[in-house]
Amino acid sequence: MVETFFNDILYVFLFFSLYLEVFFLITFFEERLKLSTKKLHEKLSYYPSTTIIVPCWNEEKTISKTIESLLRLHYPKNKLEIFIIDDGSTDRTWEVVQKFVGNPQIKLFHKENGGKHTAVNFGIENSKADLIGCLDADSFVDKNALHEIARAFNEDRDTMAVTPMLVVHEPKTILQKMQETEYHTGAFLKRMLSPLDAINVTPGPFSIFRREVFAKIGLYKKAHNTEDMEFALRMQSHHLRIRNVHTAQVYTSSPATLYKLYRQRLRWAYGTMKNTLDYRFMMFRREYGVLGMITLPISFFGVFIFLYNFSFIAFHAVRSIADKIVQIVTVGFISAIPRANSFYFNTDFMAILSYMFLGLGIFIIWNGVVLAEGRFRPSSGIFYFIFLYGIVAPIWFIRALINVALSRESKWR
Repeated sequence: MVETFFNDILYVFLFFSLYLEVFFLITFFEERLKLSTKKLHEKLSYYPSTTIIVPCWNEEKTISKTIESLLRLHYPKNKLEIFIIDDGSTDRTWEVVQKFVGNPQIKLFHKENGGKHTAVNFGIENSKADLIGCLDADSFVDKNALHEIARAFNEDRDTMAVTPMLVVHEPKTILQKMQETEYHTGAFLKRMLSPLDAINVTPGPFSIFRREVFAKIGLYKKAHNTEDMEFALRMQSHHLRIRNVHTAQVYTSSPATLYKLYRQRLRWAYGTMKNTLDYRFMMFRREYGVLGMITLPISFFGVFIFLYNFSFIAFHAVRSIADKIVQIVTVGFISAIPRANSFYFNTDFMAILSYMFLGLGIFIIWNGVVLAEGRFRPSSGIFYFIFLYGIVAPIWFIRALINVALSRESKWR
């Protein structure tokens, strides 16, 4: 009886997950003609003046490459200014950026440490440009990224913010390669949410806003160390349109070790849940469309669904292993080896749902890779993502739930 109850819960969760995958699949077929990965480089009719803010704290190792990538942007130099804002670094960051003194596109600022959001706000307050954006000091932009984003603003006057496609920069470790596929998959999902006005985060790496957004809803504020999500939800609560441009690529550094990945994802998971709770008035409200009916509920309840599914699979995996050990002890190793026979292929309803879920998941991963790279390229990262992510993700999801329950703030680093 108890096992039937837990099986029924899994049926519901699997069915709901499958529904979401079908939803994204339908959106994909509606948008597929707009998903060309070819970048259009013809001259724009109008180049909005743009300020890119680079807040930095102890980024001496990456800040130079970040700035140099901005200087290589294919964009009129007289229309682009770069603010480097040292937020009270304690390493050689301020010394390193001095080599850019004298560059007419670059302005250097130094302030007392107050957190990333205060550095970005400082830049916004000192900018007079039409468009204002931010780039994390460990990220690097494709030379055509700003051109593609400016095109999106020109094509739709109602667009108030544009997010790029994030790609992992030079993945080397197993965890980084796993994240590469994760980012490809996330890029696909964000692109599908874009025409539905359902994007819930404007990430630090190169999200660009019209200046009037800040006049309408204010500046960034401290929000559980995930200010980029809070600001996006604030925009959505005011029905300000956010778009994703998949032809604008930005390369971001990803954690190389499990501990660093854990710290980053704990902050993300905790911040996502807390910000969603802060904006819970938007959940299940039809006036907020897909964002209110799907994106926000999944942002919060998705953690519970993920952990339940993981626990269910882990429990049955352990039980199967225990049964197999008993079988080996009883009848011997040779007799316990399963025989290949189609008769034993599992065809119960739960298994069929699982096969469909896995198949559609692979389809999404496939198209995420195509969207990011222009073609499908088999890689070890896909294998690592499918078989490893479900093992390591519960580590930070469980801790995030504990922190939310205890109102224990997650640290930035």
